[in-house]
Amino acid sequence: MNQNPNFYVSPNSFLPEVFQLLHRTKETNQYKDWKKLDIDINYNDNEKYYDNIIKNTFNNYYSSYKQKHIMDQARWGAPGNFKLLMHYNFLPKKFIILVRPFEDILKSWIRYYKVPNYRVSKFCDEQMTEHGAMGQGILALETLLEHHKDNLKIISYDSLCNKPKETIAELYDFLNIPFYKHKFKNFSQVDTSGIKPSIIRTNKVEKINYKDDIIIPENIKEKYKKQIVLLNDCSR
Repeated sequence: MNQNPNFYVSPNSFLPEVFQLLHRTKETNQYKDWKKLDIDINYNDNEKYYDNIIKNTFNNYYSSYKQKHIMDQARWGAPGNFKLLMHYNFLPKKFIILVRPFEDILKSWIRYYKVPNYRVSKFCDEQMTEHGAMGQGILALETLLEHHKDNLKIISYDSLCNKPKETIAELYDFLNIPFYKHKFKNFSQVDTSGIKPSIIRTNKVEKINYKDDIIIPENIKEKYKKQIVLLNDCSR
């Protein structure tokens, strides 16, 4: 999507944490004292002015960006983040979630972290907590399906890989943005500004069949049966 000069997709965003920190400040004694004691009689609704900081977080952060359309990439659908968006009147907004089958995601993490077989169950439980990489994402999907389904676009990983042009066209329709002609082969390398090399395959589109030597224990499949069904259904 970043090929489109009018569109910007952020890396993993820190803005949800900024929202949470600003909101939690209201629970501190300093804030409560300020709200109660430090009042200008001409501007006595001081909480309203503090809320303006939160409500302008997106505008302030992206004020120097030239693109017309911004996609902030974070788990905004996670229950805590979604409640804040609702509390500060940011909704309705459009949400996009990329999904894969449960076992594909878990095996990808296991493969990435080289988790030995004896730790798979514990590793999965860690990933499935409300703040874990998988658990938080699934909670976001469940929350949006329940409370914001009309403004949610679910994209399956397989569709994006196998039908990229059609899938991206659907995304433009969902966002109600004029279609931009993208290229789907020979991508430019990711610019990591010298921090860490990030090499992507730019001239191949065939599927890689990894050696499937990872076994997901039956107790994990039973424990997370509900989440497995949800992800598998959404991935079709």
